[in-house]
Amino acid sequence: MKTYIYNADIGTFTIKQISHLLYQLWIGEEMLGEYASAQEAAKDVAEFNTGYVEWDKLENELENVPADLSQWATLT
Repeated sequence: MKTYIYNADIGTFTIKQISHLLYQLWIGEEMLGEYASAQEAAKDVAEFNTGYVEWDKLENELENVPADLSQWATLT
């Protein structure tokens, strides 16, 4: 199962593969949602649509946010 990591100034986002079609988005110890693909979870982070208020309110304020999953670190 793959794990993807993005270290943001406010904390570390993690996308964890749970099964073939289930991925979870986390920040620290808080699960933010479940997705059918890791790409969908990364898209929500890139679009500041995670449901995590501290992150989502930073829309238009941060630069160098990964535009897609290819810019996240991968753990196996």
